[in-house]
Amino acid sequence: MVVAAIVAWFALSDRASSTDVAAAAECVEGPASLDVSVDPAIASPVRAAAERFNATKPKIRDHCASVKVTARPSSTVGAALAGTTPWDSGLGPKPGLWIADSSRSIELVRAPGLIEGTPASIAISPIVLAVPEPLKQALEQHKVGWGELPSLQQGTLDSLGLAGWGGLKMAMPAGDATTVAAAAIGGAISGTEPLSDAAANSGQVVAAISVMAATAPAATDALTALAGITADPTNDAIHAVATTQQQAAGLSSYRPVGANPLADYPAALLSGPWVDKTQNLIASRFIDFLRAPEQAAAFAQEGFGPAIGSAPTNPSKAALTKVQATLANPVLGVNATVLLDVSSSMATQEGSMTRMANTIGALTSTLTVMPSDFGLGVWSFGKNLSGTTPYKTDVATAPLTDAQRNAVGSALTAIKPTQTAQDQAYPSLLAAYKAAVAGYSPGRTNSIVLITDGPEDDSTLTGAALLADLAKAADPSKPVRIDVIAIGGNAPQTLSQVAQQTGGTLTKVATTNDLAFGTAVATALTTP
Repeated sequence: MVVAAIVAWFALSDRASSTDVAAAAECVEGPASLDVSVDPAIASPVRAAAERFNATKPKIRDHCASVKVTARPSSTVGAALAGTTPWDSGLGPKPGLWIADSSRSIELVRAPGLIEGTPASIAISPIVLAVPEPLKQALEQHKVGWGELPSLQQGTLDSLGLAGWGGLKMAMPAGDATTVAAAAIGGAISGTEPLSDAAANSGQVVAAISVMAATAPAATDALTALAGITADPTNDAIHAVATTQQQAAGLSSYRPVGANPLADYPAALLSGPWVDKTQNLIASRFIDFLRAPEQAAAFAQEGFGPAIGSAPTNPSKAALTKVQATLANPVLGVNATVLLDVSSSMATQEGSMTRMANTIGALTSTLTVMPSDFGLGVWSFGKNLSGTTPYKTDVATAPLTDAQRNAVGSALTAIKPTQTAQDQAYPSLLAAYKAAVAGYSPGRTNSIVLITDGPEDDSTLTGAALLADLAKAADPSKPVRIDVIAIGGNAPQTLSQVAQQTGGTLTKVATTNDLAFGTAVATALTTP
């Protein structure tokens, strides 16, 4: 009996041990699911990969792991994660893994504590222009680059041998492809690749992107725009759309000379109270699965290229944000009126020339690089310039046609300092502001650029009264900013308040005889 009891005890012990092993194999901690949000463009192969992943019955931290894939537009997910809009319950649960259309979309929402590590690409597709075949051949023959697209958009395709087509008619629907195409245009025009923050805010880049957006045919989204491209495009409303090469399948595509932007489909691990450690581990395992060679072959069958090791070089978040803002609210240049101090102190010698000569030189230099769709005019002010009036309209503000450009150049050459030390800057500024509001140019940034080495105002209009009168003359539907360039580094508090009140800037320069002064003039006249 004792022997039998011992044998029975060992048998029960072995059975218990086997049961424990089986329980561990069956994931004693229960199931764990990961919600994956994927851009619709790559949702199909990711879903198929998820099914294969789940079929391997992965075990993570004693959990039976699985992934659930939901297709959501990257812009929608990005806005929700960035907190610009509340998370829509209709989107389903917040994801623990986000596979966006590009690393640019990730960069636009990147914030401390939101994304863990560096997102890894799972596939790629070049950004191209989907176009009709005849247009592709013409673009290839003329080796058209990104920087040439605005002139083709605003003009005609006659120079490419496509008479009767009209302009480029490139649709600009909201989305990553449009954003990066606009950034590539800006980079080509400014000579910075990738597009820098400063270049994105420059007048020439803002004007070029604005031309693309303002003259683009209507399109609610990229797929609708692509459907508008036909084999007989002469009378089509749309001739070109920026998209991925994978999405352009079935249409001819062209890669403009210059930058080669990519959609790199990065997989970003998200962190937050809705994601636990187990889900992070599942996400990491799933990313490795997606980047494995076996999955690359499956992605290739869907038209995607293999994943890359690191993100492509992209513009910064600030530059991308500026590009998007310009696309959403195009500004067709600047409509500026220079209000120039001609009191006797402007005859002060600075370097080899006077303050006035240096100022005229900076204005003339800027004039030569201002696009024709910008507007420019010149007023001068001092005291009793025209009878008892302290200011004079040397050239009325108007678009820079050849005639206007010549008129402004001639007027600048003719301006000389007066013999009077005092001026009446405040009433002159108020008059120029009222004229700018009355002659407001829609679609442009309207501004007054006050250049003074004083002012030595002796008018009856006080600083407080000037601010009040400017506020009274303002029209919210016709905003006019006042940018002040104070020579000598001094400016009364009133001018600082004037700039702040109208959304302008105050720039203090020590002398007109250095690069900082020329930069200040060019910035004021060309920055929308």
